[in-house]
Amino acid sequence: MTSAVAGAPASDPGTGGCRAVARVDAQWGTGATGGQILTVTVTNTAATTATKWTVAWALGAGQRVVSAWSAAVNTTGTTVTAVNAAHNGVLAPAASTTFGMQLSGLAPAPAPSCGNDTSTSPTSGTTPPGGHDVTVTQADNQRTVTLLAGQTLGIALGPGFVTPTLSGPALARLSTSGGYPTGRPLAASYRAVAAGSIDITTHTDYACLHTSPPCALPTTLWTLHVTVVDIPNTGQTVTVSTADNLSTVRLRVGDTLVVNLPSAYLPPRVTTGGVVVQREVAGGYPTGEPLVSRYLAAAAGQTDVSTQTDDPCNHLPTPCPSPTVRWTVHIVVTTA
Repeated sequence: MTSAVAGAPASDPGTGGCRAVARVDAQWGTGATGGQILTVTVTNTAATTATKWTVAWALGAGQRVVSAWSAAVNTTGTTVTAVNAAHNGVLAPAASTTFGMQLSGLAPAPAPSCGNDTSTSPTSGTTPPGGHDVTVTQADNQRTVTLLAGQTLGIALGPGFVTPTLSGPALARLSTSGGYPTGRPLAASYRAVAAGSIDITTHTDYACLHTSPPCALPTTLWTLHVTVVDIPNTGQTVTVSTADNLSTVRLRVGDTLVVNLPSAYLPPRVTTGGVVVQREVAGGYPTGEPLVSRYLAAAAGQTDVSTQTDDPCNHLPTPCPSPTVRWTVHIVVTTA
């Protein structure tokens, strides 16, 4: 591995109360057989404290994300979206944090876009794109998402998508940035304001489609089905741990499920949306803190809450033989 000649770090100009600066710290090999270590510094440029942030950028040709640390990273096509980890989302004014990743393939340091949940105007009542209770990408096309009233939804799509439209009043738009024709990744933010169902739809567009004669690029449609529920959290609390692996947990609508696991476990995934809704998650790999994740039973049905362990040595260029431990609980929710 050799140090990269990165030159000046690439950065976003800092709109939305946030600035992101990316730097290639090391790189090796050539072409598709090469790789890089990328570090991104996120700074809160607002006058108020931020509690969540999101960074997005486009991968270089042939690049892919191998591993990441200190952020939850998703890739849709060539667009990378990173959301703060539990331990580094809160940033006071002018405070910074970093996250990193290993990439396969070589490219110059990107110029990321960045947003957080500070308000750009004290009277606007809006929130710029940032970390959200639920974040979706292009891979979630045709998925159904359940939100509790008051929760926020973030959408991160590629730069070819136009501003999404809403089919009803269950969601209120907070902010939108990027997308066609800006050439920047699309980031949209919504708040669940009323019980009901709604579709969020968008599609791709390209400048060459508006020339004469138009080009033959296909249009990609994207739809997200959203159900907003308003459920009082007045039920019992059930806590599960490593000893409950593969057990069945029975809840009633309104009950709270708390998952307590050691720090080596990743944030859990829910197999069937809408049955239980995640309220918060803290700790877990790679924070070094015990994992605590809370869910509210939202609707009758069955689902699994699953996770597995991870280890930093699994993400080295030559991974170690660290075994993966899987953990699952089966959830049954009833109305009475």
